Amino acid sequence: MPRSNRRGPSARAGLLGCGLALAALIALASCDRKEARTPPPRPVTVAAVARQTIPVSLNFVGTTRAVKSVVIRARVEGFLLRQAFDDGADVTKGDLLFVIDPRPFQAALDQNQAKLERDEAALAFARKEVERYRPLVEKEFVTREQFQAVVTKADEAAAAVAADRAAIEEAKLNLSYTKMYAPFDGRMGQRLVDVGNLVGAGQDTKLAHLVQLDPIYVYFSPSDRESVEILGMETGIQAASPEGKHLTVTVLLADGSQYPHEGDLTFIDNVVDPEAGTLTMRATLPNPEHRLRPGQVVQVRLHLKEQSDTLLIPEKAVKTLQGGTVVLVVDKDNKVEQRSVRLGATYNGNRVVESGLHAGERVITEGLQQVRAGMEVKPTTASDSAKEDQRPAEHGQAGSH
Repeated sequence: MPRSNRRGPSARAGLLGCGLALAALIALASCDRKEARTPPPRPVTVAAVARQTIPVSLNFVGTTRAVKSVVIRARVEGFLLRQAFDDGADVTKGDLLFVIDPRPFQAALDQNQAKLERDEAALAFARKEVERYRPLVEKEFVTREQFQAVVTKADEAAAAVAADRAAIEEAKLNLSYTKMYAPFDGRMGQRLVDVGNLVGAGQDTKLAHLVQLDPIYVYFSPSDRESVEILGMETGIQAASPEGKHLTVTVLLADGSQYPHEGDLTFIDNVVDPEAGTLTMRATLPNPEHRLRPGQVVQVRLHLKEQSDTLLIPEKAVKTLQGGTVVLVVDKDNKVEQRSVRLGATYNGNRVVESGLHAGERVITEGLQQVRAGMEVKPTTASDSAKEDQRPAEHGQAGSH
């Protein structure tokens, strides 16, 4: 008989069980693949939008100048005999700087003094002659013309004595010019003439440059609009402070570091430059370490007032896109939201928030490039990250004991 293709009830039950088991395995594998395709939340570093009181300031480019500056010059002609300082040395008022050969000037002084003695003797004799002739002319023993000649000779002798005394003063002055002294405390520059050269021949030869370094001036030029605001603030401070307070100034050096000493706004020019539309102003800063030198270009920060309740975010949280400035905010569900903001000035590595954020909201500062709006993230603060970095070191130290 032919074999029947029909399976029994037990065979069909077995096939059905195998099918169900295979379907369960396929469903389980599919779930595993779905779970594998869902990445874990990305870790990011966040910072809270802070509310602080900050100074409001204006920034300018400024140039330093010496409070006092003088060129030491040769005022008489002669050979430079001595340089009494080292190039670049600090000197105090009254220190000897240069000496020109004084011998010709001492000789001229001696000669004029000798001439004075001779003319004084001639004057004394002429005056005695006048006294001797006076009674004689009254008795008509001599003519009035003879007496007048004696008087004239005495007057000429007196004029010669006066001229001699003036020549002596000039000789003393020229002799004093052979020694040059520091007119104030300061720092000498490089000598411009070597010892042994003839100086002052037909002109006043420049020998060296002396500048005062402490304090020091910083000049800057706000625009006309900024000047109006500055003048208003300065006038208000002076009206409220009879002891003469001024707006304060800080300076940033070329490497970006802040100069340690704060200065005062001490001069505002009385004329606006009509071509540039600026008003020249000057601040005076202490310079005890001589870190600032005349001629430096610095950044000037003029402090106007204190502004309370100012929102700040770290500058590294800011992203600049073609459509404007945005930050990435982490909401209460740890989801990322892209937020457009309007920002103001920079303050200590932070940016002032004018609109778009509220105090306490969390903005992403690290990991900006790895996340986008709508993603779930795992936020940590910078202090939390620092603690995590310290834990392995602490464990290692504990294990070494």
